[in-house]
Parts: sequence; structure tokens; C-alpha cells
Amino acid sequence: MNKTFLAVLAALPLFFTSCIQEEMENTECDIESISLHLDKPSDFFYHDYDTAQTVISAKSDIVFIIRSYANAQDIATTLRVTEGASIYLKNEDGTDELFRNSSAVNYADEKVRSFRIVSEDGVWSRDYTVSVVHEKPSEGNLKIDFEDYALEPGGKYYVWSAPDFFIDGTWKNGNPGFKISKSSAKPMDYPSTPVVGGGPDGSDCLKLETCDTGPFGQLVNMRLASGSMFNGIFDVDNAIKNALKATMFGSPFAHKPMQMRVWLRFERGNTYQDRSGKPMAGVVDEPDAYAVLYRNEDAYGNKVMLDGNDVLSSPYIVGLGRLPHYYNADGTDQLTNNPIHGVTNEWQEFVIPVEYRSEVDPTILANKGYSLIIGFASSWQGAYFKGAIGSKLLIDNVRLYCE
Repeated sequence: MNKTFLAVLAALPLFFTSCIQEEMENTECDIESISLHLDKPSDFFYHDYDTAQTVISAKSDIVFIIRSYANAQDIATTLRVTEGASIYLKNEDGTDELFRNSSAVNYADEKVRSFRIVSEDGVWSRDYTVSVVHEKPSEGNLKIDFEDYALEPGGKYYVWSAPDFFIDGTWKNGNPGFKISKSSAKPMDYPSTPVVGGGPDGSDCLKLETCDTGPFGQLVNMRLASGSMFNGIFDVDNAIKNALKATMFGSPFAHKPMQMRVWLRFERGNTYQDRSGKPMAGVVDEPDAYAVLYRNEDAYGNKVMLDGNDVLSSPYIVGLGRLPHYYNADGTDQLTNNPIHGVTNEWQEFVIPVEYRSEVDPTILANKGYSLIIGFASSWQGAYFKGAIGSKLLIDNVRLYCE
């Protein structure tokens, strides 16, 4: 046999292996988690687990909140990134420098540091910002009017700023998920929108509306989207796979809430439907509004964050205030055609007392061992994709009063 032919045959496996390796180079360029390494984490954070964050893929701005007296001069930082990706830190002169994990980063004076993640194949990149900011002193009483809003960078839907202690300083809602089902929707067609001059005193207010999610919603058995607003995290990338788990509630809070006052106006949709879209006779839609205080750490020191499965039923809840609803003997929600929430199509102020199931430990409270949830929905069963399309809840002048 020709020696040249044999040499070619011998080289073929190497050739194909090389091609396969090139084809398999990873195109992803994401930060999956970030950790700050500190000799004494308690000098910086209320909880040791706050030194690390899992980064959801929709998030590009990462913020750590530290104690007011902590010095963030040089903190060893580790980024876990997608396989094969490289990390570059932008220097103060604007140049990019290859970053080695556990290297010290200067976050002093609340500097915003920029990282660029470059995919294994070198084609794709993504920019992130990381900052370490000092907690701001906060009064227990909160005043929320939903007047600080803007279109998100893509111009698709509205986002609202929130009190500083909220995660990312923003309210969360289902608008990013609705974008998946109705990408052609205009900003005012989304479930959570502002109403200019629509409040009881003529100021801007918030409107939550239960919306039809169209053919895509039917395909994934999520036929409606309740308008919602809450503090916490919404992981839009997992919203289709597990909507309840993707919605995480609460922000650490150092005060004991006693009552929430809020102005509400509600117009219910015509036909209540179950998750399959089938009309349910003898049932009407209801809005929801609630304030929750819960223990954010378990007996072993692990972080606790409530999600859509247990936001109003978790054993970690110590205090709960909610619009009145009927409940079954086992504590589950009872659907009815004669609701008792009292919200009508005329503006009214509602006083929602927070009722405590157990004592609040003042030491744990002072160290932010409890988290606060404030939440609203145009359909109280919307998390289970039940409700009436067209239900509208208008909200304004939220006041939380603490002990």
C-alpha cells in the first residue's frame, strides 16, 4: 500500500479530532456566581452567605451591600464563569487586564468595577459591573408612590425604582416574562404599567392588569399573566420551566412592620378561567395586596428566600398582613363569587394590619435576620395562571408603618 496513503489515513483521526474540538468550543460568556473572600465576613455583612451571589443570566449589574463602616479597599474576588471563558478587569485607565481569580479588587469609595467575560471561542463577550456599596440608614416607615419609573434599556416595558434596601433597588414584576410570550407588545400593553395622573390625588400611579399571553402562552399552558409588583428576584430564564421557583420574594429588613396603608381601585375581568383556559362558573377574580415578615435563615445558618410556592404559607413567616379573602378549612385559598376584599372601581384607602404568628427577636431583627415582602397582584391566583383577563388593579400611596 502507498506510504503516502497510509500517512493520510493515520492523520485523519487527528484532523477530525481537531475539527470536533473547534466545533465544541464554548460560545457562552456569563458569570454564574461571584464570591468575595474576607478574613472576617461579619465585619462586612450581616450574614456570612452574603459574601457570595448566584448571578442569574439576565443580570449584568452585581451589587454587594456592606455595613456602613466597612472598608472595601482591596477585596479578593472570585468569579465562576461559563466553561472555558476568560475574565478581564477594566483598569481605571480604560484598558482591559486578564483577571486571575482570588486577586484583590479595589471597590473603595463605592467604585463600580467592570469585568468583561470572553467566550472560549473568543468570538463573544459580555460586560458586567460589580460594586460594593455601604448600606444606607433607613427609617422603618416606608413611603412608596410608584412615580419613579422608566422604560428598560430595550424600550419594551417599564421598570420602577424602589427603596435602597430592595434587591438592585428596583421593584420586580412579570413584564420580562410577558415579553417572551408577546414580543411585539407595546410598553402600555404589558401587565405592569404606569398611569400618568391616574392616582387619587392626581399623581401618577401603578396599574396591574391580567393579560392574555397569546398562542405561546397556550403552548406552554400559561394562558394569562397577572399584573404583579413585588420586591425580590425574578429569574426570567427559568420562568417557563418553573414560574413559581423563578419568583423569589423579600429583602432583609431591620424593622418590625405593623400595618400597611394603600390606596386601591379594582375592576375585575368578565370571565374567570382555570389554567387550561376553561371558564369557571360561580367564581370571580380578586386582587391581592400583602406585607410579610419572615426569618431569612434556617437553623443551620443557610439562607432562606421564599418563592411563589410558599410566599404566603411558609413556616418561616412570622408576620403577615393581607387583603381579606375566604380560605378553606385546611388553609388553602377558597374561590368564590362573593369576595370580601372590599376593593371597588372607586379609589379607597385600605389599612392592612400585620398579624404576628410568633415573637420577633430584637437582636435578630437588628442584624437583618428577617426579610420584608411587599406584594400586589391583579389576580390573586395569577401565580397558578388562573384569573380573569382584563382584571385591573390600580395602586398608589403605599405606606408601611413599623414599630
